[in-house]
Amino acid sequence: MAIVSPCIYDAQGQLVHPGRSDIRSAKFSGDFDTGESLTLDRGHVHVHTLTTSGLTADHARQRMNALLARFFARVEDVSGYRKIAMKKTEGIIYCNNNISITYEILYAVETPARARSRRPESPYAGYRRDPSAVAFR
Repeated sequence: MAIVSPCIYDAQGQLVHPGRSDIRSAKFSGDFDTGESLTLDRGHVHVHTLTTSGLTADHARQRMNALLARFFARVEDVSGYRKIAMKKTEGIIYCNNNISITYEILYAVETPARARSRRPESPYAGYRRDPSAVAFR
């Protein structure tokens, strides 16, 4: 939804959490965005807000689970994606007594040089195992 800041790393190579003012500023600029477009710029920290409501708490949770599933299905295939923080807010919309749920997701899309590997490669990668050597116990 909005870019917070470039990815900044400390001396140990760990991603530094952006400041609250940077996040607040990015959310404010995102409020003027007419669509709910997802930002995936490499080398930056991003914030995305998902909001839904329902007649009951269960209905709102079902709708939010569908939104979260769609969000994570899209970003987890992006090389360099890393979730930093996720904050949930739940409340009542008083004019119609619906339940509202909002998730604020802070994530980074790191450059390929900095991205962590998702799946460590097997130490036996490239070797063929003898199928007769496999034993089930």
